[in-house]
Amino acid sequence: MTIIGLTGGIASGKSHVARFFEEAGIPVIHSDQLAREVVLPGTATLERIRQAFPDVFLRDGVLDRKALGKKIFSSETDRKLLESIVHPPIRELFHEKLRFLEGQASTVVYEVPLLFETGLDREMDLTVVVDVPETIQVDRLVRRDRMTEEEAKKRIGVQMPREERLKRAHIVVPGDLNDSELRHWIRRITEMARKEDPGFLK
Repeated sequence: MTIIGLTGGIASGKSHVARFFEEAGIPVIHSDQLAREVVLPGTATLERIRQAFPDVFLRDGVLDRKALGKKIFSSETDRKLLESIVHPPIRELFHEKLRFLEGQASTVVYEVPLLFETGLDREMDLTVVVDVPETIQVDRLVRRDRMTEEEAKKRIGVQMPREERLKRAHIVVPGDLNDSELRHWIRRITEMARKEDPGFLK
């Protein structure tokens, strides 16, 4: 099985690219979905978050994701603490999903924002970064998530610098392609992953 790591900065368009992999029949494991699964009611991970951040829970005991997001993007210490709690169970669940797909798919995509930051790139056969200029990221965050420009830049600023992400990628896909162009890229990436095309995208 060939594993493609799909990543990119916030609002770069990686989820959109992931949908085109799925359209092409390639299974995609979404880290955001795994992150939701590991904090379902009754899980040990949710309880650890409750102990660490009791003020981000609503009165009925439900995790207030918006409050948690605001908290961790305002404090590097809080962000690292949360990552130490959720990353291990997410990684474990990722490998569980891989075992389930083994024998069913020759290629699998893992869509994960912190691919390089968590060292997961070492477990991938191919890394794909979806990239757009920061100005587009800011504009998308302001329109999509109703952030202020300052808030958007703050979110972008806590991630790995764009230059470093691009340097570490095997393939960089522009995050503003039209559907036809994107299908071409997906086809070529899939060929490379299957070792049918050892060359670089042109």
